[in-house]
Amino acid sequence: MKKNVKRVLITLILGTLSLIVASIVSFLISQVLPGDPVLAYLPEGPINPVFYDHLYHRLGFDQPLIIQLFRYISDMITGNWGLSLSISRGIPAYSLIMNRIPSTLYLLIIPIILGFVLGFILGNYSIKFTTRTGERVVQILSLLGFAMPIILLTLSFQYFPIYNLVFLWITLTISHMALTIILVRIYLKKSSKDASEKRSNILFVLIVGVSYGIIYTFFIQIEIMFSFGGIGELLLQAFSTADYYVINVIIFLILFSAPIFIILSLFSFFLFGKVKKRLTDKQY
Repeated sequence: MKKNVKRVLITLILGTLSLIVASIVSFLISQVLPGDPVLAYLPEGPINPVFYDHLYHRLGFDQPLIIQLFRYISDMITGNWGLSLSISRGIPAYSLIMNRIPSTLYLLIIPIILGFVLGFILGNYSIKFTTRTGERVVQILSLLGFAMPIILLTLSFQYFPIYNLVFLWITLTISHMALTIILVRIYLKKSSKDASEKRSNILFVLIVGVSYGIIYTFFIQIEIMFSFGGIGELLLQAFSTADYYVINVIIFLILFSAPIFIILSLFSFFLFGKVKKRLTDKQY
């Protein structure tokens, strides 16, 4: 019982630290983004230097960085996301982004759920291949399972530009399933060794974080390729027009959702381990 509580606490601590790091990294990125955050609040036409300086002070950009950081996190959490400068001038970034999120979720939810379920099942089965040759075959198939959908999507877009949502779901599911299989194998191997609990969790968090980055980059690529109307496509549009607040918020959401993905993944693997152990105990 104490071991389970310890694992949950470690997961929560690592997740909280990841959220803090994501917020700080997002803030630092916001300091070098293209576009001027003050211009979104100015009327169109010639810029009045006095009014510009007044807004610059009012928005807090002349405050020490530590104060700007806390203000930034507060604004992001409360939805005070600023105004669009170029995509829809004067429209709150909150409205633009919230209108795009359903399209992104519609594309992601089914592949993520199916990928997790199938990945856990196949990953648990693949651990039976304990020989070096068997491990190599599983690793190669898993990597191919991740890479092939990306290649197929790219080729289909170049030579057969036909939009098919089912095809997208299938390819995304395969990629997510392949990564889940790899993670399941790593998790089960770590569980079977007398490795440090803290060390194993940190390593696993890093692996899940990298996997999230790969998966989300793939999703953004698909949104842009097929003009799906999600936040990935909006991010590209915002960068091309230097729409500061839209870029800022989307980057924050992507970085902030990574720790949430990590926490959910860790709890999923924790529950997976508990169920697997219970089923194994019943067999004996």
